[in-house]
Amino acid sequence: MTVSDRDLFHLIQTDNQRAFKELMNRYWRPMYLMAESVLNDSPTSEDIVQDVFINIWNKRSSIDITHSIKVYLFACTRYQIYRQIQQKKAPHVDIDQFSQMVPDPYDPQQALEYRDLLDRLESLIDQLPPRCREVYRLKREDNLSQKEIAEALQISRKSVENQLTIALKKLRAGLSRYIWLSTFLLSTIGGLI
Repeated sequence: MTVSDRDLFHLIQTDNQRAFKELMNRYWRPMYLMAESVLNDSPTSEDIVQDVFINIWNKRSSIDITHSIKVYLFACTRYQIYRQIQQKKAPHVDIDQFSQMVPDPYDPQQALEYRDLLDRLESLIDQLPPRCREVYRLKREDNLSQKEIAEALQISRKSVENQLTIALKKLRAGLSRYIWLSTFLLSTIGGLI
């Protein structure tokens, strides 16, 4: 059975190099592909992903990840891409265009909005029916396959698929209202200033 991302990270924090290698094996390629899709520069994209993992290893005992390890890794990668663009090491990428896609980690308003969005997501996950919530967390937070979830919970793969579909529909609906409200409030406030 596959070890969850959260368990892997706890092992990494105890200096387990095998767990670190497994985490790299899971996420190196998708992180690289994300960087390459923005920068169109293979060596720089490789360097970015390597730097993210080096920083994680070097700071493993002090990193506190409260949400998904996967989300954390991709956020680190986005930040490194942003730094590359900001430092004009990727002159073909428009900083304004990229800034719209990626929040500025030093902008307190954007950090607050992001935190609120994560809190809202966590609240929506907590409101899911118990089995649905359990399946969702195993898939998204522990990075288990549908087959592994089915085996662990002793249910069919079709049941896992159905529970994930229900969870994603409810989360999308809950977040779409939240995002619409945020956009509405920002446009209203913006019109008053």
